[in-house]
Amino acid sequence: MSLAKPSDAPSAMPTDAGNGITEKIAWSVTSYLISGALMGALAGWGLDHLLGTHFIVGIGLVVGKALTLYYVWLRYGTH
Repeated sequence: MSLAKPSDAPSAMPTDAGNGITEKIAWSVTSYLISGALMGALAGWGLDHLLGTHFIVGIGLVVGKALTLYYVWLRYGTH
């Protein structure tokens, strides 16, 4: 009876086997994080413009970033 060593267990994230998979994932995550924050800020700016306020853009930025982090976690963090 042999016990499996921790190094024998498959990793949760794919490793780069020369095909650039982890680099593609890194660029995708970076793109999601930047675009999510920008889209949230843009939506907040639009609401600020419509309502005549000046604080919703910050709320939109934070909400956009939070939703993006949640999406990235669901897509890449729960293998």
